[in-house]
Amino acid sequence: MSFHLIHFTKNLNGYEDVNLYLPVGTEYEDMVAPGEKFQTLWLLHGHAGNFMEWPQYSAIEKLAMLNKFAVVSVDGDNSFYNDMPNGDSYYTYITEELPAFLRKHFPLSDKREDNFIAGLSMGGYGASKLGFANPDKYCAIGIFSAGPADILNNPFEGLLEMSSNFKEGDLEPGKVNDIWGSFLKLKDSGYPMPIIYDACGKQDFAHVWYDQFKAFVEEKGMSEYVIFEDWDGVHDWTFWDTAVHKFVDLLPLKDRGIWRKWYNERHPEAR
Repeated sequence: MSFHLIHFTKNLNGYEDVNLYLPVGTEYEDMVAPGEKFQTLWLLHGHAGNFMEWPQYSAIEKLAMLNKFAVVSVDGDNSFYNDMPNGDSYYTYITEELPAFLRKHFPLSDKREDNFIAGLSMGGYGASKLGFANPDKYCAIGIFSAGPADILNNPFEGLLEMSSNFKEGDLEPGKVNDIWGSFLKLKDSGYPMPIIYDACGKQDFAHVWYDQFKAFVEEKGMSEYVIFEDWDGVHDWTFWDTAVHKFVDLLPLKDRGIWRKWYNERHPEAR
């Protein structure tokens, strides 16, 4: 069951769109317990994208139905998921206000082990930023076609044109946009290392950032903590849909394959 929600948010100074998919109203409705809280995948879009891209262009809602987890597709404008100088605080909205709002009104689990975050391009940057800096909130992080870029030391072409998204001091070591620095701190956070999946197409312009981050992880002796995968592909939905399938395969889902289980119980001849 999919919901297009429009709600007021203090952090964005107005009303905001969000798409929520819940694995209810399915054939296996009788397998959903009263009061059950769903594991949740938070999805971030890329630059010039919007909150409906993931449900429209990928099979994520089908995957969520087959494996019984919720999906929240967030709208981050072109903010790089920052708390911006103009007062629109996307980072705080996504990590604090939106989860609290949705969990108040919908059956979403607030447990770390039940929450995952992923994104493509700018959204991959956002997923790594939010995920690495908040190890108490997410147990799995998916980074697609994003690097994540080290914008502190290697700002990419066009970043200056987007500088209005960053407040003074945002691009300094130790701040939230120091994504590589946040990654290094994960081991000492007091929480288990999250599942980190980093994927990029071999023909994607973002592959240079993927290579840079992979080299950094190897240099720091932390390769065991990141699953790197690249294959033939470019910066498009063919690649991202495949990537999110692979990411979902890695998640610690409590009800993986529940639809098949339901079907097999009623149609043993099809096993």
